[in-house]
Amino acid sequence: MAMRSSKATTQHPLMEMLQSLLKSPITMVVLWPLILLVVSLSAWNYWGREHVAVRFHGLAPEKIKISPQPEYVRSDIVQAVYRDTAMQGLSLLDQQATTKIASAFSLHPWVRKVIGVRKLPGGEIDVRLRYRSPVAMVHVYKPDPSDDRSYFFPIDGEGVLLPTTEFTTSETRNYLYIEVPGVYTTNPVGSPFGDARVEAAARLAEYLSPFRDEIGIRSIGVYGDPRQMEIPQLELVTPDDSRIFWGSPPGVEPPGEATAKMKLKRLKASDPQQISDLRVATPVSPRKRS
Repeated sequence: MAMRSSKATTQHPLMEMLQSLLKSPITMVVLWPLILLVVSLSAWNYWGREHVAVRFHGLAPEKIKISPQPEYVRSDIVQAVYRDTAMQGLSLLDQQATTKIASAFSLHPWVRKVIGVRKLPGGEIDVRLRYRSPVAMVHVYKPDPSDDRSYFFPIDGEGVLLPTTEFTTSETRNYLYIEVPGVYTTNPVGSPFGDARVEAAARLAEYLSPFRDEIGIRSIGVYGDPRQMEIPQLELVTPDDSRIFWGSPPGVEPPGEATAKMKLKRLKASDPQQISDLRVATPVSPRKRS
């Protein structure tokens, strides 16, 4: 009977050590998790990274949610920002993505401030915005003798130009007018009107707008020579063309001049036809009752 060779049944010492190591409890605790980690990283590099890049590279406009737009903003702010700032090339994997999105929305003329930007599950973006509010229409004429038509520029309380395409001609009557002779601007929407008198009147318009119907004011103008006054002096015009001196814009009254709160209180309690100057506090004349 043939005998087996002892060489065939004897294992190499290194193989015996490896077998013992693989069967060891330490291997199960340390080595196998390490192997799984290496395999997972390899799979991520081969399949996962490409999948995520396809999903999150290129932000779609329908994934952007913003604060509800006011009724007077009729254009699609998301589409406008997406189109004008080349946002389609932005990846949400970019560490600066939220900062870039906030910067893009801050450029829109209807946006007064970007409060915050958050990434949401599913690749959505939540953008919290504070919008500009129209408070007045600047009534102007082009500096062109061949064009005698009048135009209206909507502005907010800071004197920033707003899109004219959002308003019909009839809707301009829903706002206070600002009348400054000879004033005009070619500045783009979203930027200041560019005239200190207009911006001072805008500040007053923002203050008076909530009470426009109650106090019966049609427009705000400027009186006096602006070259001789550091602070523009303003006047109010009623529907019957009566003029009331208001004085300095709200918050910048010099010592001795009535505050905006005092002036408004007098306007609300008195007959506008009995008032000519609000700068100095005087006894209130009761409104005439119809």
